[in-house]
Amino acid sequence: MDFRHRLFHLLGLLAWTLLTTVPAQASQIQLEAEGSAAITHSRQQARQDAVEDAQRNAVAEALGVLLTSETVVENFVLLQDKILTRVEGYVRDYQILNESFTSNACTVRIRATVEEMALADDVAALARILPRLNYPTVAISLQEQSLSATANPMPLNLLAARQTIEADLRGKGFDLVNPTGPSTTQAQLLIRGQAYVQDNGANPYNERFHAYAATIVADICETTTGKVLASASSDAIVPHHSFAIGSQNALQKAALQLAGRLSDQIAASWLEACYNEHQIRLIVAGCSFADLPSIEREISRIPGVIRAQQKQFSAQGGEFIVGWQSCNTLRLAEQINHLTIGGKKLTITSAGTYALQARLGGS
Repeated sequence: MDFRHRLFHLLGLLAWTLLTTVPAQASQIQLEAEGSAAITHSRQQARQDAVEDAQRNAVAEALGVLLTSETVVENFVLLQDKILTRVEGYVRDYQILNESFTSNACTVRIRATVEEMALADDVAALARILPRLNYPTVAISLQEQSLSATANPMPLNLLAARQTIEADLRGKGFDLVNPTGPSTTQAQLLIRGQAYVQDNGANPYNERFHAYAATIVADICETTTGKVLASASSDAIVPHHSFAIGSQNALQKAALQLAGRLSDQIAASWLEACYNEHQIRLIVAGCSFADLPSIEREISRIPGVIRAQQKQFSAQGGEFIVGWQSCNTLRLAEQINHLTIGGKKLTITSAGTYALQARLGGS
């Protein structure tokens, strides 16, 4: 089972765990949590930072309540990180129970109402979209620089190190292309690395053996823009009596470590895409031109909405572009479905991946 299938399997397991452990009627849970923050600018800012820290802790506790498998949690550090960076979408409201200040810090304790089903919905939505996402095509380019105790240049064979990285990434589901072949233009990402080998000198107890240290540093770049998305490095030391064998073994060991870190970096960027801004097209029928500012204002207040912008108005109604910080469009639809504009209820009539339709009318 390759990396993509394992990740999808784990996401599906996590989604199932969440959805089967949350009763339908218990969509909210009240938790007490504590947060703290250093006083760097003002007591007021420290208090706000401490409240946000407490909210993150409340959401983390709610997520822990929902999960029944520690193994699943350990495999979803990236997903947890994404959830805990946007707690405003999960905390319905909170009450400060007590607060205290020292000379350099503020501590608060809150009682927060956390949306359990919102957590479950986000994980389920992520599990649904992952099978449709593909890893980018990758090319690897390594250059050499060798160093020794005597500063004499030493030629390195980087082919085996590159093949080690390629084999590891390919085994995890990545598509690799030859960086020097005609298919280079097909690569979406270029792993651009520099390899160093250092002869650290002889073993004081056995001068025949030298300690050979290898270091590989690499950037992950977009081939179209040259933008560096992430960086990784690894190093290894291997004792041997032969430079050729010792340096090669050290490079192989460092290359294998680097491959794991590179795949983690790419996977992190891959999951990050789910929590970037998604532009959702919203068409509201039954509204007047005068209703547009109120609709825009109320939608902008929804937690998780980055922006709401009027696009146009016609006989069919008003059209808006909504910047939504989630891969779960249905949850945005649920939030919009609760809005009242000028005494009239806004009702969702159709919901798709990147488009919503609603009607304004009734009370």
